[in-house]
Amino acid sequence: MKPIICNGWAIFFHPLFFAQWSDLVEEVKELKVKKEKGDFITHPSVKLLKVIDVGIKEKIPIDPFASYLVLKKPLQKYGRLKKMGLPNLTSLFFRAFKEKKIIIILWLGFPRKEGDKKDCYQVFSKKIAQGQFPESLESLLAECQTEDSLTDEKEND
Repeated sequence: MKPIICNGWAIFFHPLFFAQWSDLVEEVKELKVKKEKGDFITHPSVKLLKVIDVGIKEKIPIDPFASYLVLKKPLQKYGRLKKMGLPNLTSLFFRAFKEKKIIIILWLGFPRKEGDKKDCYQVFSKKIAQGQFPESLESLLAECQTEDSLTDEKEND
């Protein structure tokens, strides 16, 4: 997938988020066929896809380092979009690299239940500790490029 350019930022999708996003897009396509227009527009999955799209293209690229987006230690290298139309207890995690003007959307996490093992912040922290989100920009981009080649292969089948 080629990056989306918004407000001067190149935005890439990490494979974990790309899989979530692809599943949601497919679900919304199916709903469009099955539901009446009024029911379709108000369906939670349709609303979620719209809010994610607005968040990625409009909210985050305004200033990915805004204090209301940046996480606190030990996750201060990462940001998250919460509220702003997202369902309660849902966070869209990302990493921004100021010097290259690159944002990588990492993962959509929910629910938020502080202290719970399944709390999205706990799960996100574990993913980082396990190396699912590499530290360097080059490694993260390489993973995003791997997703590109898989997408290209599917399109050529």
